[in-house]
Amino acid sequence: MAMSLKERLYRFRSFWIFPLIAAALVYFTSRAEPQSRSSDLLWLFPVGLLIWTLLEYGLHRFVFHIQIPLRNPRLREFVNASHLGHHASPRDPNKVLVRPTYGLVISSLLYGLSYAVFRSLFSAAGVMAGIWTGFLYYEAVHYRVHFSLSGSGFIARQRRPHFYHHFTNNKRCFGVTSPVWDYVFGTALASGPRNSRSENSS
Repeated sequence: MAMSLKERLYRFRSFWIFPLIAAALVYFTSRAEPQSRSSDLLWLFPVGLLIWTLLEYGLHRFVFHIQIPLRNPRLREFVNASHLGHHASPRDPNKVLVRPTYGLVISSLLYGLSYAVFRSLFSAAGVMAGIWTGFLYYEAVHYRVHFSLSGSGFIARQRRPHFYHHFTNNKRCFGVTSPVWDYVFGTALASGPRNSRSENSS
């Protein structure tokens, strides 16, 4: 059943919340630091995108899958970004996308770290704009991987390692949008007849 506009705006709220925050943050920090140059965004933005690829891998591997002994189930679910629930119900559309609250908490930490490195509110904002762009790209790809019916093209190529992670071996294929860090850290989809058979059986 088709979603109403209100339902779409709520389910995909990250896709308008984070762009608005990015635009506001870049604008106000540029005003707060008159010496900042908008041309610096030409390198700050790509740096943020690169950082996102590592964050996507690192969060998925080292945070989303850890079993934290927290008594409060809501807190435990929040720390894991509801990811374990997503693995339990991979076709549940309410468990595919990252909750904006979680994204905002992580973003606050990242902005603080970026400021500590660059010592500039504007530079940190530029990096965050790149990170948020990478994050929203990840969200779009992840959602389509689970719900698109496409059997060919880019989404189909991304679906193969991601479903291998879901249904065969959750200690491999942590990158959803890019396999680069999986290759770097040795967690990429292993090739060979044996793995091909196990994937087909899943």
